Amino acid sequence: MKISRKTVLQSLFGALVSVPVFSASRSKKELQAFREEFGVAWKRSQDYTLTVFNQMPEEHLDFHYTPEAMTFRTQFVHCITFTAMQLAGRLEIKNPYEMKQDWGKLTKAQLANELNGFYTWVEKVVGETTPERLAKEEGFAGGKIQVWRFFYAMENHLIHHRGQAICYLRLKGVTPEGYVGW
Repeated sequence: MKISRKTVLQSLFGALVSVPVFSASRSKKELQAFREEFGVAWKRSQDYTLTVFNQMPEEHLDFHYTPEAMTFRTQFVHCITFTAMQLAGRLEIKNPYEMKQDWGKLTKAQLANELNGFYTWVEKVVGETTPERLAKEEGFAGGKIQVWRFFYAMENHLIHHRGQAICYLRLKGVTPEGYVGW
């Protein structure tokens, strides 16, 4: 078999053209797997967050152990507003919490409803974000990460504040219910 320069160039060109197609296909499949995995993890996060939140008696929602510390209520409000601001800014979408005022006046039931709405909103954002956008790199913590990884970074932030809230429960004499994992 004789290999000509033309045959080699055609083969190389064909390979180069097909690489992005295979990569994009694989990437979309991986991003769909992310959506499915994140959906399960996010639902468990929602369940556990509401379990922790609902254990604090309503009269102690504004408890904080030092004047400069966030209140129990603010731990959760911060998770909602910070995450929404970060996602809306990075994805250039409307922030449903941008104009939300008077968080301190919400009853426990109203704030629990806001938490549920927040979790639903994030899940919707994950589902509506295009694979190309999910794969795009964005600045984060002095480096860059793909947008899909940013959703996990936001969940990690929420986990931190939920852990703080568990300490608040203990300080008020409430024994937290058991951990809810994946």
